[in-house]
Order: sequence, then structure tokens, then C-alpha cells
Amino acid sequence: MIASTVGRLLDPSALTPTEARSTFDELTAPGSTDAERAVVLVALASRRVSAPELVAFAQEMRRRARPFRVGARDGPIDLCGSGGAPRPSFNVSTVSAFVVASSGVPVVKHGNRSARGPCGSSDLLETLGLPVTTSIEFARASYQAHRLAFLHAPLYHPATHAVGPARRLLGIPTIFNRLGPLSNPARVPFQVVGMPDPDGAKLASEVLPGLGVSRGLSMSSADGCDEFSPRARTTAYVWADGRRHQREIRPERYLPVEDRMGDWGSLTPAGAAQETERILAGGGGARRGSVLLTSGAAIWIARRAATFGDGIENARNALDDGRAERLLREMQRLARRYRSEGGA
Repeated sequence: MIASTVGRLLDPSALTPTEARSTFDELTAPGSTDAERAVVLVALASRRVSAPELVAFAQEMRRRARPFRVGARDGPIDLCGSGGAPRPSFNVSTVSAFVVASSGVPVVKHGNRSARGPCGSSDLLETLGLPVTTSIEFARASYQAHRLAFLHAPLYHPATHAVGPARRLLGIPTIFNRLGPLSNPARVPFQVVGMPDPDGAKLASEVLPGLGVSRGLSMSSADGCDEFSPRARTTAYVWADGRRHQREIRPERYLPVEDRMGDWGSLTPAGAAQETERILAGGGGARRGSVLLTSGAAIWIARRAATFGDGIENARNALDDGRAERLLREMQRLARRYRSEGGA
């Protein structure tokens, strides 16, 4: 079976939805070995996946997922980098989730541990004392209380949990780096997503509208990151009402010099947690600059600001007046009753 699947994947012609489902079945079947899954992942990585194929794979992810239900009128947003970027960066979208939610925009952020870098979204949140990797009930409670939920992907995509060892074995970006941002179990209508290259960002802008994201922004920075760069140009694709356009975001237009200076690279979970605390307490530097750009984009995309610049100003206010830090503290207090829960 695996030989025929790999042979089909090495054929560059487009996969049908049925073939995409069959490939997904091969990856997630209990009888598949890690070595077999790795071979399929490498074959997928060797081909140029089209937008319709990626939609088909994402639909399979969503079909098998445990849903996270939100109110019909909530209109939450997801902020998610794909990972797998040539230059790993700080956990910008995770920190931005606190800023955006404290600005009045519901957030359901989909994330995971890092497969390659030192610290993924779930690694950071766990270090901050939030039981995102063990408790579905904590996500439900935090959304009900604060309109902010962090969804640890393996809890909501049990069928794909088996692919994790093969991904770690390979140590290269796989199709799941692209599928993660496309498979939020809450089926959010708004999204800001980072990809490691402009082609990936453009592809995401073609795929996400077909998955129900009515308004969104996908981007990639010129310095090789899947986040807004505080120092280099970021290429962004924005879509709304059936139209898509490209724009170049130059950080010097939106950020003061002090929010473009210093390192903004990745950190260990302990270092990232300390840096998160510092930024939410009003600290400056390049990491804050990237958080401001990401948060501003999300507030704007969610229609809570008239322009991108207005969204950044709203985000700056949420950091400077202490709202974002207070939200973290409230989430940490809520977490105490769920830390020993050990599951759903």
C-alpha cells in the first residue's frame, strides 16, 4: 500500500480529493510505522502542493478533529505561524494573542510544541503555567471567562498525533507545518497566519478563504521568518469579500526606533516565558515591535480597527495600560484549578 501511495505522490499531476484522503489515511493508520510515515512525508515535501490539494488535506484534518465550539456571533480570530522557517523567531503570535484578546477581540489560537526549534507555542504556555497540553476543559473555561483559548493541536487532532515522531525524526518542514494554520477546530472566520516564504503566504491566502476564513492576512518576512519582522520588509496578502491584494509592510513606518532594536530570535521555553512577562509588563525592543505589528494586524483584520495603523495603536495601548499583562495573570489564576486535571 505504501509503495503505491509514494509512487502516486512522486507523480507531479494534481491529486484528487480521494487521493488526498487516501494519503492522509496512510499517514494516520495505526498500522503504519514511523519509517513509513516519514517516507510519505518526504514524498509530499518533494512535490509542489497546489491550493486545491491543500484544501483537500485541510478538510481531512478538520473532518477528523475534535471540534471547539464558539458562539455564532463571537467572530474569533486565530494567530498562528506555520513553523519551519529558515530563521526561527520568538513566539510572537502566542504573545500577541494576549494583546488582541485584551483589546476586545475573541481569540482561539491553534498551536503545538515545536517540532524543530527550541520553543513552540504550547511549550511557552506550559512554562507560563497554563495547562494547554493536558486540559481541554481549561481551554473551554478560559474562552468562556476571557474570550481567549489556546488549542494544543494533539488534543484536537488525535488521528494526526501519530505523525509527531516521524516529523521529529525527519527534522525538516513537512506538509503539517502548512496544515497546522489551516485546521483550527474552532473554524474561525478571521485569521492572521505566518509562512516561511512569500510563496507559502500567497498559497495560504488562496486556501483559507475556501476553508471559511472570510477575512485574513498571510505573510512572510524578508529575513526568513514566519512572523512580522520588526526590522525588515514583510510581504502580506490580505483578503476580504472575495478580493485579495498584496502589500508590503515596512516596520519603520509603524514602529519607533526602540521597538526595532535588539534580538528577536527564538528562546528556550524558560527564556521565552521571561521575555513574555517583560513584554506584557510594558518592556520594549524588537520582540515587542513584532508583537505590535502582529496584534495590530489581527485587530484590524477582525474589524475592530479601521486601518492597520489604528490596530497597532490599539495594541500599543493594551500593552502600555496593563490590560494584556492583567489578562495573563487572570489566565494563570484560572489555570490553578485545572493543572492537576490531566486531561479532558
